[in-house]
Amino acid sequence: MIEIQNYWRELNNLRAIAGAENEGALRSAFQNLLRDLGEQQQLILYAEYPFKAPNGANLRADGVLMDRLRLVHGWWEAKDEKDDLDKEITVKLAKGYPNDNIIFEDTRTAVLLQQGAEVMRCPVSDGKALTRLLDGFFNYELPEVQDFRAARDKFVIELPGVARALKELLVAAHRNHAAFQLQAHDFLALCQRAIGDRVTTDHVDEMLIQHILTDQIFRAIFSDVNFHQENHLARAIGELESTFLHGSTRKELLKRLEPYFAAIRRTAANAITSAEKQDFLKQVYEDFYSAYNPKDADRLGIVYTPSEAVRFIIAGCDWLAQQHFNKRLADAGLDILDPCTGTGTFIVDFIDYLRGDKQALIRKFAGEIHANEISILPYYISCLNIEQAYYEATQEWCEFNGACFVNTLENWGFGLAHEGSSGNLFGSLTDENQTRIHNQNQCAIPVILGNPPYNANQKNENDNNKNDPALLADKRIKETYLAASTAQKTKLYDPYVRFLRWASDRIGERGIVAFISNSSFIEAKGFDGFRKVVAQEFQEIWIINIKGNSRTSGDRRRREGGNVFDDKIRVGVALYFLVRNPALTDGCNIRYFELADFLVAKEKRAWLAHHQLRVLAKAGDFNRIQPNADGNWLNQPQEDWSEWLAVASKEGKAGKSEDVIFKLYSLGVVTARDEWVYGFTHEDVAKKVQYFIEHYETLRRLKASFDEKIKWSRAVKNDFINNRPYVYNSKILINSIYRPFVVLTLYFCGSLNEMQYRQREIFGLKYKNLAIGISGIPITKSFQTLAVAILPDLHLLEQPNFLPLWVYAADGSRHDNITNWALTQFQQHYANTDITKRDLFNYVYAVLHDPRYREKFALNLKAEFPRIPFHPDFTQWAKIGATLIQSHAYFEQVKPFGLQRIDRPEITPKCRLKADQTAGTIEIDNVTTLANIPPQAWQYQLGNRSALEWVLDQYKEKTPKDLTIREHFNTYRFAEHKEAVIELLDRVCQVSVDTMTAIEQIEQLPWE
Repeated sequence: MIEIQNYWRELNNLRAIAGAENEGALRSAFQNLLRDLGEQQQLILYAEYPFKAPNGANLRADGVLMDRLRLVHGWWEAKDEKDDLDKEITVKLAKGYPNDNIIFEDTRTAVLLQQGAEVMRCPVSDGKALTRLLDGFFNYELPEVQDFRAARDKFVIELPGVARALKELLVAAHRNHAAFQLQAHDFLALCQRAIGDRVTTDHVDEMLIQHILTDQIFRAIFSDVNFHQENHLARAIGELESTFLHGSTRKELLKRLEPYFAAIRRTAANAITSAEKQDFLKQVYEDFYSAYNPKDADRLGIVYTPSEAVRFIIAGCDWLAQQHFNKRLADAGLDILDPCTGTGTFIVDFIDYLRGDKQALIRKFAGEIHANEISILPYYISCLNIEQAYYEATQEWCEFNGACFVNTLENWGFGLAHEGSSGNLFGSLTDENQTRIHNQNQCAIPVILGNPPYNANQKNENDNNKNDPALLADKRIKETYLAASTAQKTKLYDPYVRFLRWASDRIGERGIVAFISNSSFIEAKGFDGFRKVVAQEFQEIWIINIKGNSRTSGDRRRREGGNVFDDKIRVGVALYFLVRNPALTDGCNIRYFELADFLVAKEKRAWLAHHQLRVLAKAGDFNRIQPNADGNWLNQPQEDWSEWLAVASKEGKAGKSEDVIFKLYSLGVVTARDEWVYGFTHEDVAKKVQYFIEHYETLRRLKASFDEKIKWSRAVKNDFINNRPYVYNSKILINSIYRPFVVLTLYFCGSLNEMQYRQREIFGLKYKNLAIGISGIPITKSFQTLAVAILPDLHLLEQPNFLPLWVYAADGSRHDNITNWALTQFQQHYANTDITKRDLFNYVYAVLHDPRYREKFALNLKAEFPRIPFHPDFTQWAKIGATLIQSHAYFEQVKPFGLQRIDRPEITPKCRLKADQTAGTIEIDNVTTLANIPPQAWQYQLGNRSALEWVLDQYKEKTPKDLTIREHFNTYRFAEHKEAVIELLDRVCQVSVDTMTAIEQIEQLPWE
């Protein structure tokens, strides 16, 4: 175990340096060992941990391992080498130290006690024995942990039923209870004015249910605070609750959850300080939401900001405010807002930041700190956390009047308020909340900081859980970022971009916006307009790229390192400060710093804890960015690229320009339900589609609601709502190339394919054509290209665009897709009128395979359509391109390579489909192996896989993700396709060898 080797090394170093053998000098080595092993199991080691003995005496343990809910998993005590270890153990136990799972060690011997008895002792120098002791220590589960786990498991099971019962009571109350009806109607109207017109009765019912279910949790953790009676919003919802739920009904309903509430009360007793209670509450909240409403947890992006990042941002804002406005954050007249406060982390840490200046804190808290939240549970928690933090800092309890229950992205009243309006645009849930929003809108707020929701788009429409539109924010995005962009733009409606747009407008003529969020804005092609606009709207930008993007691959993925959010999100992360100071007139000063490669999450948090923006800036650690005309900040492309011919452009596609090689291009088919409409045989697909349509039609005729038996998407939902009937058509089952060198049957239907783009003009149901697929824009992997002769899927490559040789009109007539302008350019350049459009098509394909081209223009290819140079010897390039197209597009006709087949027929077949590149073999199953695969065959890569590996991946037996498909149509068995797959692999092996031979020939051709 590497951790034990590190322990020995550290122990020896300490002995050499300290020259001592006492507990205080040496115990850090074992402490670090427990810390490192604990982190692997998501346990935290707390050193010098205070606790009470059974007799009430105050004791302190050298270390205790806890989980994130502060449940103790084990104890540790270090003793001096010169002491009698057994005697010291007896003394400690007599004082009241725990004996249920504790290690005593003196740097020579380790002793493990469990359930009051010694279960093992060993010399710490015996690696194998120490490993067994530590395994026993970490694998042991204390009764308290077992009880809590059982209570939580029961809670997860019971909670949906209790929530349903509450929902049924609410339905009855809406129907039969006059007092509830009246109060609920008024409450809904207030919610709609405060949060937006999209709030429905169901949303109000949801708020009520969450309020009822969490009351006991708040009482357990903050037993000395009667929050639900003291907070104005909690009181209002409580009054609505009291009209329909009270007495024995309430008690009986919640009794099923009492084991969990009791476990929370017991565990909460371990949380002593305000910070411990706040952390515990956040963790319980995350667990509660994940169990109660995982869709909301996904939509809201419930992941909490590391405290190290929060403090870095607060200190950075303080320094920038001094530099630009000659004020500290503590000074009067510098209001601060967290527009999406969540559980209040930023405001709580800001209170702690001001702890040394009590008078400033009192003044700020009274009216210069603001926090907005739109979800009821985090709103409650943020108020509790902020008020408790203020009490801890001042010893005075005060309700936080800066908390607003409001949809920030719909609250644009500040603009009118500054022009003399009352600012009361939305009303609110209560008179007090209305006043709070009004007061906030009247204030100038020059500092906005926080962690906007990170989640952009849900994975599929069946979640019924798309992020809410923010109409006014989106309008402003369209007017600014989108208007300046030349790229594909949907990601500019990410939640964090909406909050950035809102905050940029909210700070007015001068101020600071400081966020931690998705880092995609730094270099993604779709953010070109965003980068241009922020450089116009702000005078200074500071960016710290923390990396951690797990959606990359290969070496780039390894260099990104861990995610600072404990790897709970997959996007890269950045901290950034946008400063608006009209006194600066020399354009925008953009400063950029990125953390070192390969750092794990813990190392990134440690870096943030030990650095400050002020110090980094003064040390000159930031690089200055000079944006180019296209709005690129990093990785700016080669300039001579622009002189060459673009293969395509939006203008060319729209018919506004002809100075491109291909007029039309299109993405591949998007089905939004691959498992339903794709399959290995026509028969399999037909059965699935017929079931889908029959079920859809049944629901449509009954005017029923969506269910989860079929895969819904935006288009299908619209058809259903509009009562559009579906009819099965066997004539639209066609072959489609789904992944590289893998052809499947597709039900090519406008209703059940979410987007067909322009593929009906390229391949349609029966058109003969060729198309060159090229990586989409922007790309995260290396550039890819593949020629196809049948209709392609969107994900054939990395969301490729397809450049067809021909296009077909509605009447079936065929037309050239290569422009006359492009053909003229090549004929004139080479002084050769015999060059044809087919020659040009072949030439382009060869150029796109040139490794020199891909390497030199890698950044350009990530950001825009390829451009094609005029190379010497056009004829040779076109000839090689023709060979590649024939091999790739018609791979099923390529002569097999002739791989050696080795069979062991006496064994029962079991699918393997595993490649061994070193041995040059593919294990088909435990009966058949293909051998003598040449090294060249593995070198032909499309993305992260070789062509052969794409085939192996697609033909593996996999459990379908869709529940209905899994239950009714999971009929794929590799054995039925084995011989066809072997033949396909043999052909693709030859394709791969031919491709690498062609690429070697290309590399020998001269450049201009």
